[in-house]
Amino acid sequence: MVNEEFKREIGRLFIKGFGESLETGHDGSELLVKEQSNSSDDLGDEFFLLTVSSQLFRLFVVLHFKKDETCLNFTAQALNINPSSITDENFYDYVGEVGNAFCGYIKRHLNKTVPHLGMSTPNRLDKDCLPYLSSFNIDEDFHATAEYQGQSLFSASAYISSDSELNYIVQTSNEVEEDTDSGELEFF
Repeated sequence: MVNEEFKREIGRLFIKGFGESLETGHDGSELLVKEQSNSSDDLGDEFFLLTVSSQLFRLFVVLHFKKDETCLNFTAQALNINPSSITDENFYDYVGEVGNAFCGYIKRHLNKTVPHLGMSTPNRLDKDCLPYLSSFNIDEDFHATAEYQGQSLFSASAYISSDSELNYIVQTSNEVEEDTDSGELEFF
């Protein structure tokens, strides 16, 4: 069981982190992130899975995508290259970094409330692996979609699974948050 205040905070961080992770290299005014009550029927063929975990809970963050023209053009714009020049490696590295920035945003802000969190690296999986998440006791789930220039781009979901009752008191700050530079996208 997860207390309502903590659920609301994760939901807030989920939406804000999703939007901010997509803005790098793009006009943010052309991005639209919409919260959904449940997951989209058309999630895409693949997804990146990341986790944030403590000793008491896990937060699964899922970034769904299709390697279609819209997503390729979005990636090309972010990388400042011609869409026809995108390789599989460029594409998957970029989308994985979007997932990493998204999950990292949530972890960074949750650390104010829950110390000692771990975060995984992005793992690209086929959509057939998604039902595996149902094997966990999911306490709460969050869903959203992102559109760019009116075109469907990504879907995202987050799932909280706790091992015991969670009664975190969300830490708020009256200070204005400093902008954190996450650095340039690096390819290894």
